[in-house]
Amino acid sequence: MSTNGRILSVNNLSVSFVRWGQEVQALQSVSFEVTKGEWLILVGPNGSGKSTLLNVLSARLDPNQGEIQLNGRTIGDMSAQDMAENAFYVHQNPLLSAAPTLTLYENLLVSDIHSHHRSEKKAQLLEKYTALLEPLGLSGRMKQPAKTLSGGERMLLGLTIARLRPGSLILLDEPFASLDPGKLELCLKSISDLNALGKTIIQVSHDPEVATTLGTRTLVLNQGQLSLDVSGTKRSTIDIQAHWYTTTEKSSVHV
Repeated sequence: MSTNGRILSVNNLSVSFVRWGQEVQALQSVSFEVTKGEWLILVGPNGSGKSTLLNVLSARLDPNQGEIQLNGRTIGDMSAQDMAENAFYVHQNPLLSAAPTLTLYENLLVSDIHSHHRSEKKAQLLEKYTALLEPLGLSGRMKQPAKTLSGGERMLLGLTIARLRPGSLILLDEPFASLDPGKLELCLKSISDLNALGKTIIQVSHDPEVATTLGTRTLVLNQGQLSLDVSGTKRSTIDIQAHWYTTTEKSSVHV
């Protein structure tokens, strides 16, 4: 269980690896906490450590230093099943968030853990999944394999799966990348709905406008360091871009 509403605690996190014979410090002493129901926007230049941080938070990568607690439990001590029950990662490549050869119905069915416990009948499930997919324009594609969807449609499917998964933390890696305006609007609505349902969201973006207009809080990573942590109406494009583009060795700024 989370403590005092805290769902995630990241303490002194560092990650390094060797690339082409050189050591790369991907994350350096990163610390922050996340309260249940927050919607964080994580921004920064290419190579700043955003994807590395998501990989560590989802237990796909072990840190060299530091500790992460999710719902009061240390991630390093959690099994793959434990992680699946507490967090869900929607990848930038949306096929990684679904089973490509399964149909849309089958993907939703295997993700819908609660329906297994309730022993819902197929007619009930079809009605429920149709209601979820209809606003996305996918209700008539229930028998279609996920791999045959377009990139934007796969992202919408991944977000629908996140809605059905039991995990309270949703990690989103560039969900708006390469989307046309129509699919972008649908994805934004899906993410907003996830947050309204009580899901805690950490969303990676390269868009400064997204960093100030979406979510409840913005974190800026620069050269593997957390350089800015700002919430609500205090977020400004000028401040975010200053920490985004400026090389700095100073400690993070919390506003």
